[in-house]
Amino acid sequence: TIREIPKMWKDAPYSYEGEFFRMPERKVFPKPYGPLHPAMWVAGGSPGTFTEAGELGLGVFCFAIGRPKDMEPLLKAYKAAIVNATPVGDYVNDNIMGVTNMLCMEDRAKAFETASNMGMNYYSTLAYHWLDNVPRPKHLPEWPNKIPEPTPEQVEQLSAEGYIAVGDPDDCARSVQRWVDMGFDQLTFSPTTNTLPTEVVVGSMELFGREVIPTFDTEPEHSTTRYRREAAAKLAV
Repeated sequence: TIREIPKMWKDAPYSYEGEFFRMPERKVFPKPYGPLHPAMWVAGGSPGTFTEAGELGLGVFCFAIGRPKDMEPLLKAYKAAIVNATPVGDYVNDNIMGVTNMLCMEDRAKAFETASNMGMNYYSTLAYHWLDNVPRPKHLPEWPNKIPEPTPEQVEQLSAEGYIAVGDPDDCARSVQRWVDMGFDQLTFSPTTNTLPTEVVVGSMELFGREVIPTFDTEPEHSTTRYRREAAAKLAV
């Protein structure tokens, strides 16, 4: 189906007759807004997905599972494969996106303490329980046992090692730099997969936006927007 979805987005009527699904000729609505179709992504839950995503010209996103250095072979496999990609869509979306926890506060000690009580490991427990394609480290407990929540000291260590971006703006910037050094193209934070009050999340996002983002987000145009625009110009769309 991944090869058929971009065809459904075209203006022409679409039809398909295959082994696993079929569709009589139809006009598929709604159509994507703008030139060509949006950038295409796939979730990289299992190691082999990174190589396959690169071969298909898809962007890949993943959670921060395991030590950062353990993820480096996956990123290298993706970047090696995408060089010779045969895209399933109209263009290659050369992007690796990481998903992790972020809490940015002026008081770093308060940030570590707050993060230790926001239930981040309960969410990780559920992720391992739901997604059987994600390799679970042997030292982690199996459901219904839960991964213990970290202490403030452990949160500080996790941030220092780049697992999460927690602390004051300098702590968060150092953590983000580790992701950059590994080869990630962008980061997404999940502030609602925890028990933080809304005002804490908003304050954290505003502080991170003022103090950290300008250091890293220096391009005037997002890469996926550029890929789409350049492909449209090449195809005279």
